[in-house]
Amino acid sequence: MKPLSCTCLEVLSLANNQITGLPGSLAAMHKLTKLNLSHNRIVHIPTCVYSMKGLVFLHLACNRLETIADQIQDLVNLKILIVEGNSIHTLPKTLCFLETLELLNVDFNDLQNVPVEMYQLNRLRRLACHPLDKGLHIIHNPLLKPIQEVLQGGLSALYNYLKPS
Repeated sequence: MKPLSCTCLEVLSLANNQITGLPGSLAAMHKLTKLNLSHNRIVHIPTCVYSMKGLVFLHLACNRLETIADQIQDLVNLKILIVEGNSIHTLPKTLCFLETLELLNVDFNDLQNVPVEMYQLNRLRRLACHPLDKGLHIIHNPLLKPIQEVLQGGLSALYNYLKPS
């Protein structure tokens, strides 16, 4: 009997399973566009995820993430990244190279600052409040004073603050 192959899957949800990682063999899932790994025990985004170049939706909320690796830039088609409810301290500047990103949810983490390159995410057009709103979800973090105060003026104020003059 031939082993089951899942390389044609387009959507995969492994939410609420207490998993801590994924097997490297899942890197062969090149047709995957949506991956939900929320509500698990993942400490690092599994390496195989960065090989899933077709991903447009990546949901990692409510895990145990502390960082996002620089390889996040490899997910060039990513439109939605949800990492709320983790323990992320900093965002990599390579995240700012994701030109297609329309929704970035980093609420309820430990962020104190944002990369200065963040203004390059021009598809994030506003600060978002409702979970399904496109834009940047960032308010519920222990942001340091200049960033926290600038955000009161909205996302365009933040981008103007971060842009080199």
